[in-house]
Amino acid sequence: MKKVALLLLTLTFFLITPPVHAATPVVRITDIPHTDFQGNFRDNKLALSLTPDGELGKALARASTTTTWVIDAALLDEIIDMSDGYQYLGKEDPIGANVALLWLQQLKVLTEGAPVVALPYGNPDASLARSLSRSELTLYSELGRSKLEEFFGRAVISQNGWGKGKSQLSSEFKALYKSNRFQLANLARAISAEEIPLLRARLGRILNPDLSSQDRAYFSYQGRDATNNIVKKLRVVSGRYQLTSETVKVPLTIINDFETDTVLTLSLLPMNYRIQVESLYDIVIPAKSRIQIAVPFMVIASGSTVVEAQLMTAEGVSIGALSKLSLSMTVIDSRVAWFTTGAGVILFLAAATQTARRIRRSRREK
Repeated sequence: MKKVALLLLTLTFFLITPPVHAATPVVRITDIPHTDFQGNFRDNKLALSLTPDGELGKALARASTTTTWVIDAALLDEIIDMSDGYQYLGKEDPIGANVALLWLQQLKVLTEGAPVVALPYGNPDASLARSLSRSELTLYSELGRSKLEEFFGRAVISQNGWGKGKSQLSSEFKALYKSNRFQLANLARAISAEEIPLLRARLGRILNPDLSSQDRAYFSYQGRDATNNIVKKLRVVSGRYQLTSETVKVPLTIINDFETDTVLTLSLLPMNYRIQVESLYDIVIPAKSRIQIAVPFMVIASGSTVVEAQLMTAEGVSIGALSKLSLSMTVIDSRVAWFTTGAGVILFLAAATQTARRIRRSRREK
């Protein structure tokens, strides 16, 4: 039965031929995201949409010889991923994979020689993206163009103004988006890893104007969690330390779970006067490593304090999350120590002298 279904789908797809005259000169290939930030399919709606009776299947049928194609490369990436074979709810869906493959083949046929416009990757609301970060919109636009040019094997149009709709993203999620974007942009200054620009690109989907309120919340929190996970791959390990002398070297651990080396500064900032410590520069942190460095601390006074540890670039750009080192100092001042020791010696000598006198007195009395 599966083979029959695939044969019928194949015949149906290739019976789609562009009419000589079309009511709509522009065909838009856009949709909401169907994969989460880990690349897993949230549902199987995309497979249904790609069938001849689905929204994206019908989009192909609306094509004409004069059609201009407006395409979101992020959606195309999902369809390509689906065509290679995919799982939904832990099960393979070979029919969905073949539907995706046939749809992609038909898209290439119908777009041959026609103008193709690349939307910014993820189809974000361009005006909102520009207001939140102009540089990020540039990244989305360049990625959308390069992805489509790779797929079609030719140049495509990349210019603003082809987007449609306004995002209803709340102030809370706008702030969260900006925080995530900022952390990833800074991390990219220290680490050259493909996963960082990939995650930055996926954040653009949060600004997609077609998302429902539930989808906006879902992808915003997903973006936050994905950003936190990737930022934690380069970090100083927080900890508690007991210091019992005026000068002591504290072993601090730095972790780099990325596949590339990096060289960074370790900024150390005490929260009060009880401790003195200097930042360390040009620390080489190898890929996939866990290194330990001995940091000299000088205790000024007993008590407790917190030292904020932050990895930074040579230019002073913060990398990753702030770590906190909790220190407890139980150190006696050297002058007090000398005084106490001296007093103890004097008392000991006095006691010894008195004991000797008692012994001599006792002997005379006998």
